[in-house]
Parts: sequence; structure tokens; C-alpha cells
Amino acid sequence: MAVRSIAVTDTLETFRTEFNGLAANDFGDIATLDSSLSATSVIGAVNELSAQVSASLGIFIEDASSTRQQIGAGQTINFRGTSNEVDVVVSATDTLTVGLPANVTIATELTTPLVDAATVEAGNLTLTNGSITDTSGTISFGDENLTTTGNVSGGTINGTSVVSSGAVSGTTITGTGDISTSAQFVLTGAGKGIVFEGATADDFEATLKVAGPSADVVVTIPSLGANANLVTTGDTGTVSSTMITNGTILNEDIADTQIRAAKLNLASDTLIVDTLTANTITGTASVAQLVSLTANDTTNETVFLTFADGATGNQGLETDANLTYNPSSNLLSTTATAAQYADLAEKYTSDQEYVPGTIVMFGGDAEVTISEDRTKKVAGVVSTHPAYLMNSHLEGTSVEVALQGRVPCKVEGTIHKGDMIVAGSTPGVGIAHNDPQLGQVIGKALENYNSTETGMIEVAVGRL
Repeated sequence: MAVRSIAVTDTLETFRTEFNGLAANDFGDIATLDSSLSATSVIGAVNELSAQVSASLGIFIEDASSTRQQIGAGQTINFRGTSNEVDVVVSATDTLTVGLPANVTIATELTTPLVDAATVEAGNLTLTNGSITDTSGTISFGDENLTTTGNVSGGTINGTSVVSSGAVSGTTITGTGDISTSAQFVLTGAGKGIVFEGATADDFEATLKVAGPSADVVVTIPSLGANANLVTTGDTGTVSSTMITNGTILNEDIADTQIRAAKLNLASDTLIVDTLTANTITGTASVAQLVSLTANDTTNETVFLTFADGATGNQGLETDANLTYNPSSNLLSTTATAAQYADLAEKYTSDQEYVPGTIVMFGGDAEVTISEDRTKKVAGVVSTHPAYLMNSHLEGTSVEVALQGRVPCKVEGTIHKGDMIVAGSTPGVGIAHNDPQLGQVIGKALENYNSTETGMIEVAVGRL
């Protein structure tokens, strides 16, 4: 059936032909309409046929608001689920499955009526923002556990046992069993505390409080053992000797200046220490077996030599202001009136070290060397213990040569007291000579000697 159209320029004949074709061919002859139909127009006949088809083949769908939709033959009913609320699945054969997804989201609230003798099993119930309430004012989980890793809060929390790995908060938390947490038990607000009831509730109570902290603090309670007491600063009578393990109070446990002299009354006791350091010690020391000494051989300063009134026993130490010593210069300052040794000596560099009593002369690789036979270059005799030593700071290999006074000297041959001593043929050894030349004489013998072997006698050096 083609579309019939009459143009503005068409003739009346064209209009008549098209109109008659519309009636005869497109709509059909109304005389041929089925006699079972009572309609006298095309629209009426269509409606009449629709009513008959719906009555025998069609269905209607309607919701709770009485909204109604007819579904006829060949039409499709669409079942749509809602994300996180309802899942709808169409499967073979002729199966429609409506259920809840694994995670259900309730936008506003979930209301469940009381069902007796029924069990509802589920996975996780998650409330993004809201609460679980009951019109009776109490939500009971029976004898099951309520577990959370977050917070449990409320005005009053009652339970036989309250266990949490997160935070538990409330105005009042009571339990006939243990209240425990693997995380923190938090009391919010300054001055809050934990109340321990006595035998009768609200009769006598013990409250544990902390002052409002100005910074994060941690109070650690050590493992005290069985039946131990926790002592506070307000406790004035609990700490006893039995609470302090022997040897645990150390020096670093006692602040400086805290133990005063009045607490160390040792009038009848003995104080034993490894090291005693003090600015001033007054009194008389009865015994001091050892005194710590510190080496000082370079400091440019004046120090005072100490003396004792006696050789043994408990003696006081004294000094003499006229007897001083300088470690830097090795200078001993005093007035000498006597000396144990009787020679004046001077240090000279030598080509090697020589024993005391050896006669030396000027020459060799250094200033002096061992003497030769009848030398006129004689310098003197190596001193045993000089009473006074000049040029004492001379460095390197050196000898102390006696220039004046009594000094032991190596000799050999026959010597009489008063004989003049000169260098003999044996290096460093003197002999007697009654007619020496100028420059040969070392000194005069103070003792007799008669032997071909080398011996030692005292000689007055510097006596020509």
C-alpha cells in the first residue's frame, strides 16, 4: 500500500480517483467486515480486536501504586536490578532469578520485623553512615560475640566481657567479667578517671585519674611479680628495705649535692672509697698508704718540694718557700751549704759513653774522648755523682766531667798520696808523675795505690 498524496496543482478528477482508491483499496469495503465485529469504523474494529486478544493472549503488569501496563503477544517484559540492592538474572530454560548481591547497600534504612524461631545468616553488614536501632531500645546478639576493629561508643556499655582491638568509649562501661583491649582504652576529657567500687556500690570508691597532659606521655608499669605494690609519690610509709634489692642504688641514682655532710657522720666508722675527689679536705689523716702522683716534666711553673717531720709513722707534709723547682727548665732553686758529693762537673758531648772514673781529653769526633798517654789535652775525670752539674741540658751522647773537687779516678802502678796524676799508656787510666809538663796534670792523689792492675782512688782534680 503506497502513500496517497494530492498536490495543490492536481485536478478534482485526480482527487476523486485517489480518494476512491483509498476507500476501496487501502481501507477496504466495510461490507466485507467480519460479522462477529460490531464496530462500524476502522478504529472501532481495531480496539475491539485488541480487547479480544488481551482477554485470551495478553497480560497486564501492575505495581503497588496501581500503575498498570498491558503486555501483548510479541512484547518483552524487562526485569532490571538495582546496583548493590537487587540482582536479576534470566537464564534457560524460562528461568528468572531475583536475589541480593554479595554486598547490599541500603540507601536509607533497613527494617526487619520480629521473627520467632528464625535464623538469618549473612556475611558483613556495612553502614557507610547511619546507625542500627531498635524500637524497643535494646539490640541483642544473644550469646554471640560482637567484634569490631573500629570504635564502640555509647552512653552505657554493659557486658559480661568487652573485648576490642580498637577503641571502646562510653559514658559508663560496666561488666561482670573482663573488659580488655589489644589496642588502647581511652578516657576522653581532662579529669576523667577509672573508678573502683568497694564492697558496696557507691559507698566507698577508689578513683584513678591523671592530670590533663600538656604533651604525649607514657607511664609504664613494670612487671612487679606476685602480690606486689605500686608505690606513688604520695606514699610515705610503704617503701622499705625489703623492696630495695641489695646493690641496686648506684651513684648515678643519686643527684649531685643531695646527700649532705650531716648524713655522713662517720665519727666512729671508716669510709672506704676507691677514689676520693674533693676541693678541700680538713682534719688530720691518720694513715695514707698511697698517694697518686702525676708526672710533670715540661710545665713552666714553680712547684714546691714537700718534706715530712719524721722518716716513719704518721707525719704531716711541709714545704719550704725557699726550695722550689721548675719542671720545664729542671732548675732547682735553693741555697747550698753542703753537698754529699764533692766535685764540680760540666757536661760535654762525647764520641761514646764512658764509665765514671775514666780520664777524658778534648778531641775525637765530639768535644771529648778517652785520654791518650801523657796528653796535654786533658779535660778531666768522668764524675760519679757531681755535687753541682753545669750545662745539664746538653742533649745527645755526653759525659759529666769533674773539673774541681774530689772524684774517684782510674789508676794503675805505684802511687803515693800527693803525687800528681797524668794520663798513662792505658786509655782513660792515670799514673803518677813527679815532673809533668804543663797541661798534663789531672789532679793530686788523695790515696796510696800499688798495683799493675787498674784500680780506683780518690783524686783532687784541679790541683796542679
